Amino acid sequence: MAYGYRKVEQLEQSPMKVQILSKKFVKPLIPTPPNLRNYKISFADEVAPTQNVPVILYYLAANGNTATASLVSESNQLEKSLEHILTRFYPLAGRYIKQSRVIDCNDQGVEYVVSKVNVQLHDLLGQAVEAEELNQLIPCELGAADEVSDPLLAIQVNIFECSGLAVGACFSHRIADGSTMASFICGWATVNQAKSTDGICPSFDAASFFPGRGLDKIPMNLPRSMKDADFKSATKMFAFNKKAISTLRAMCHGPRISSLQLVNAILWKALIGVDRAKHGRSRASFLIQPVNLRGKTNPPLPQHTFGNLWGLATTQVKTGDHMAFQDFADLLGSSVRKYVKDCENVLSNGEDGYKIVIDPYMEFKKTVSNSQVHFCLFSSWCRFPFYEADFGLGKPTWASVVNMPYKNFVILMDDKIGEGIEAWVHLDAADMPIFEQDSDIIAFATRNPIRNLALGHIALAYAIRAAAAAKRPPIATDPVQTLLSAATLAEGPAASEGAIEIDGDGAAAAGAGGDGGESPLAGAGAEAGGGITAGAGVGDGGCTAGVGDVAVGDRTGAADGDLETADPTKSATSIKMTTLQEAIVERERE
Repeated sequence: MAYGYRKVEQLEQSPMKVQILSKKFVKPLIPTPPNLRNYKISFADEVAPTQNVPVILYYLAANGNTATASLVSESNQLEKSLEHILTRFYPLAGRYIKQSRVIDCNDQGVEYVVSKVNVQLHDLLGQAVEAEELNQLIPCELGAADEVSDPLLAIQVNIFECSGLAVGACFSHRIADGSTMASFICGWATVNQAKSTDGICPSFDAASFFPGRGLDKIPMNLPRSMKDADFKSATKMFAFNKKAISTLRAMCHGPRISSLQLVNAILWKALIGVDRAKHGRSRASFLIQPVNLRGKTNPPLPQHTFGNLWGLATTQVKTGDHMAFQDFADLLGSSVRKYVKDCENVLSNGEDGYKIVIDPYMEFKKTVSNSQVHFCLFSSWCRFPFYEADFGLGKPTWASVVNMPYKNFVILMDDKIGEGIEAWVHLDAADMPIFEQDSDIIAFATRNPIRNLALGHIALAYAIRAAAAAKRPPIATDPVQTLLSAATLAEGPAASEGAIEIDGDGAAAAGAGGDGGESPLAGAGAEAGGGITAGAGVGDGGCTAGVGDVAVGDRTGAADGDLETADPTKSATSIKMTTLQEAIVERERE
């Protein structure tokens, strides 16, 4: 049967291979009643790009070594709970009818794919993976959508060898923005645990606030298949941690600028530099930022309103302008503040309120067709609660997007800790090397962030869980597992399982470090009273850092390969995992 999607091809050079185990359509448990059959879209839905929007959530197994059969059972439970949640989000099981601009809520269903991956999840997260490789973990190719045969939602549950799951989802942008995506996924996770849809009540009134007007969609000119694109796209993720953002903030004077706009300023400045290098001159640059309207209007729209509810904040730099970082930060900060202020009147000013949303769209449509203007689109998913989606496997270890066929497009997401920002930069492949060599990107962003930002969390989780559950860690050769392979239970009373959960009531701490190609060592200790302390030995020039609710002692001149023990006298309840994360990042830069 043709589903309207073509599965992305396996990458020949990739060690990760994905085998499809099953593919089906999942329908709502309770049929959608006839009076809800035709769902009218809003004018914000009308102008949304013709595309599928992907997100992947990664879940490590509870003890680091879960039987594949158990993970298959979990995927079956996810399918059952999907039936339940679709009764609340029923338009997602329908199909879009372009001619009449309605969703036919005919319960044809959501595509549900189960796959088996030939690597362990911590192996994937413990190395610098290319974004293109992650496309294997989503159920559809990211070309143009909106055909009547296209599901509005497709899900792929990826089962990694004895180590965890990754849930990949593709939402049609015709009826879902980032907020709707997160609301659905978190609702689905809640149902998977609670076995009930009580309290999950999305609002479907967007079209009553913003009736459709027959507007043209944003012209992204996407081909049906990425294979047919007229350029080769490249996507890389650049992480800005708490320390980098604090440094950027210290460089600015005047009104406080948000972390998001500080990162946006660095990115935009770098992208303008790429354009200047290509064209030999400075061109006018036009930046679009979608702004979530939920919570910003008066009266406020319901937080869980379904569909696309965003306006466009626009910012421009004129031809020949030479601007410093603070100039970009000030310009972006003032632009977004003004637009958010204007949004208060969207619902109360009649036709003038409508223009607040639609005028920037018309300006954008005009600008994007001007070949003499450098155009960028930055979409923030920060504060969308993807990291709260607990299906019963714990909260996600990581959330990501994939390689998408765009130029000068950036998706920004919170990191796992919630104090940094991960920027997924999509460029023409020929432009990426120029971008990576920008002096500000080198100074403030971290490459290989999949390894760097996940390393401390994964190593700590596995060291503690493996030591508690199996009395010995798994053995492997990748950077994460190298840390784990030296983990052993310390002498003394064993801690209870409840005291060592990373997100539970027990205290946890760890040290981590590395010296070039030398293997770091880690020790995990368990003690009565709910405290876990781990120390890490490093070579010359290494570092030690604390994580969780108990900090570890400083490193002072340990020899190569020596094991350091945490100093319990230097404990502090305020230290968070970002300390370890930043220590690893700093070591990578040396």
